[in-house]
Amino acid sequence: MRPRVALLAAAILAMPARALAAEEPNRVAFRLEYTPRPGCMDREGFEIVLRSEFGYAVVQDDARALVRVEVKRNGATLEAHVSARDESGVERWPAVIPTPLDCRELMQDAAYSIALNLGKWELQKQPTPEWLLRRPLAEVGVPPPSPPPRAFVALVSPAPSWVRRPLFAQVPVSEPAERAQTHAMRFEFGLAGFIAPHGLPAVGFGGGIFAALRWPRFSLAAEGRGMTSLVGDAGGLPINAVMWLGILAPCFETRIRLSFCLLGSAGRVYYTRDSRDTPVDTRAFTAMVGVRVGYSWQPIEHLTVRPFVDGLLPLYDGPFEVRQRGTLLSKVSIEPLLAFGIMLAFDGS
Repeated sequence: MRPRVALLAAAILAMPARALAAEEPNRVAFRLEYTPRPGCMDREGFEIVLRSEFGYAVVQDDARALVRVEVKRNGATLEAHVSARDESGVERWPAVIPTPLDCRELMQDAAYSIALNLGKWELQKQPTPEWLLRRPLAEVGVPPPSPPPRAFVALVSPAPSWVRRPLFAQVPVSEPAERAQTHAMRFEFGLAGFIAPHGLPAVGFGGGIFAALRWPRFSLAAEGRGMTSLVGDAGGLPINAVMWLGILAPCFETRIRLSFCLLGSAGRVYYTRDSRDTPVDTRAFTAMVGVRVGYSWQPIEHLTVRPFVDGLLPLYDGPFEVRQRGTLLSKVSIEPLLAFGIMLAFDGS
């Protein structure tokens, strides 16, 4: 009788230890080697995305496996070169992940592909490869061979944006990662400077401020712009102009970072002239439409540099007229406006 009581007591005492062990499963874990390059996600942000994809903190300093991520440029395309190695340094899974978009999207794709190929083994009804476990398995007999990683699935350029992240039906994306994929809108604000060699009485120059809502392929920006021209000749009279415009610009961005925008603007033009002449009106309303072609370059994270070319065609322009004793001496209108400039856009999200 006493031996049975002793065994029962030992089982009861062992239950907390077993429960504690169950609360800390030997999940997939790896050390991470990742050095951010300008314009990419920093290490802390990348670890957060990995955590959302795996569903737990997968990056552990005492893990046996090692995942190395290196971002390289291949022509105009950025690529994430990923390598997973076991504790002996043997490469078990290599992958090259390209992107037609910015580096932030590339690192999200990299985290998704790492989770797809190195995690979710329980959903596949497969045992986790032993080399990916944080601690080695207890040796009981001969352990079964670890299954190899599944076939790598990633973007194959030039695939359309809606198939950028292929899904295995039996491996659903975690809820935080799914929300991150659908919530792709970003807010931007910034400054612009430009020179206008044509359209004003003489060469013009100016600047502006803007704010934009940006998606991976589409953006909508509102800009306030001011410009002035040097003194030019209009019918033998020295004259210059100051222009204030409000611009609305819906844009589409291509895979090679070129953007094409439609421009609509409205504003006022203020003329100055020789005080000996008498103008009918020194200010006039103007409305213009046009196009913009730009290029996006991201030297560092949260900053995008966009050189651009604008072409604006006046739809309505109250001309500046100079009359003396009822006689029209000069008449000046805004001509098709050409501008070359550069924007500095800051990510406000």
